[in-house]
Amino acid sequence: MTMFHEKYGPVVAIGPFTVANLDTALTNTDLVVGQAGVTLAGMPAKGSVVGVSLDGNAEPSAGTVIASIHNAGTEIVGGPTATIDSVTNTLHSAGLVTTARQHTFAAGARLGVSVTTTTTLAATTIEFDAWLYVRFDPD
Repeated sequence: MTMFHEKYGPVVAIGPFTVANLDTALTNTDLVVGQAGVTLAGMPAKGSVVGVSLDGNAEPSAGTVIASIHNAGTEIVGGPTATIDSVTNTLHSAGLVTTARQHTFAAGARLGVSVTTTTTLAATTIEFDAWLYVRFDPD
């Protein structure tokens, strides 16, 4: 997938969506974008989700954090995910859609990033930033 398309233009990064001191056994916990309590970013035009990335300021000593994209609080089924875990000792992960325009959204959609953690997560002092990547549709 190219980051610029002749018809649809560039991929746009939205974020960062942030969280610090994650707890264990979280499911689809929304990250904050901008000010405290704001978990969704409004889309000015229709388009499609391209990907998500997740960065930590340290590796977890145990467990896994998985970032995914949601539309108004509902996770996009089969959408891209980014995973940071203690096995691979990563600070960064990114996931892209498998095909262009696979997951579309309407103008005015409110998108966000959420995380799910394992019961063994040991990342209570790690801060995470996530970015959502979209491409707007001119049709």
